[in-house]
Amino acid sequence: MKMIAVLQRELQENLRNYKVIFLLMFIFGGILMALYTEVGPTAKSSNVLDPFFELFAILCPMIGILAAMDSVVGEKEKGTLELVLSKPLPRSSLLMGKYFAYVLMIIPLLVAELIAAYYWAQFSGISQYRWHLAMPPLSQWLTLVAIVSCVALFFVAITILISIFAPTTATTALAALVFMAPAHPLGGEFLSRVGQILHIDSFGGLPVAVKFFLSIFSKFQKFALTSPGDALVCCLSLLTMTVLVLLLSTWIFEHQNVAFRN
Repeated sequence: MKMIAVLQRELQENLRNYKVIFLLMFIFGGILMALYTEVGPTAKSSNVLDPFFELFAILCPMIGILAAMDSVVGEKEKGTLELVLSKPLPRSSLLMGKYFAYVLMIIPLLVAELIAAYYWAQFSGISQYRWHLAMPPLSQWLTLVAIVSCVALFFVAITILISIFAPTTATTALAALVFMAPAHPLGGEFLSRVGQILHIDSFGGLPVAVKFFLSIFSKFQKFALTSPGDALVCCLSLLTMTVLVLLLSTWIFEHQNVAFRN
C-alpha cells in the first residue's frame, strides 16, 4: 500500500509539472520524424522497420532518462527527501513506487503511439507513395515495440541508480547519457570490430549467455527483430538487467546515509 501511495503521489506530481505531456509530445515528435522527414526510409532501407528502430533505439533511452532523472536527486533539490524519509516509509517502497510511476507514464504512451503509427502508415498510404516499401507484419512491428519498451524500462532503472548519487538533476541526465553508448552507431561499430577480431560474422550462432550481454546493443536488438527466438532472449535479458539494477539501487539506497538539515 505504501508503494502505491508513492506511485500515486509521483503520477500527480508529474501531471502537475507537465512531464507526462512533454513525454507524450516527445514520443509523438519521434514518430513524426520517422514518418515525414528524411529520417524515414532511404534507398538503403530494407523495410519500414529500419527508420523506426534506428530512431527509437536512441529515443527510448532518452525517454527513460527524461522520466526518471529527478527521481531521488529531485527530492534532494526540493528539500523534501528528508521529510519523506522521516515517515514510516521503507526506502525500497519509495524507489519502487517511483519506478512503477515512470513505467505507467511512458510505456502506455510508447506502445499506443507506435501501434497507431503502424496503422497510420498503412491507412495514409505513406509506406507506398513515399517509401515504396511494404509494411512488415504486425507481429514483427510488435516485436519492435516490445524491444524498445524494454530498453526504456532498463534506462529508467539505470537513471534511478545514478540519481541516488548525483548532486543535481542535470548531472543525473548527463551521466545517464554515457550509458547510451551501446545504442549509438559507435556501439554497433565496436561490435563489428570485435566480431572481425574473433572471426564472428553473425549473432545467430552465439551462446545465449553472450546474447544476454549483447542485448544492450542496438545492433543486436535490430538483428533480433528478424528472429523471434532472439527477440525473446533480448527482451528477457533487458528485463533481467532491469531487475538487477533495481535491486542494486534499493540495497544502496537502504544503506545510504542521508544527512538531515537543521
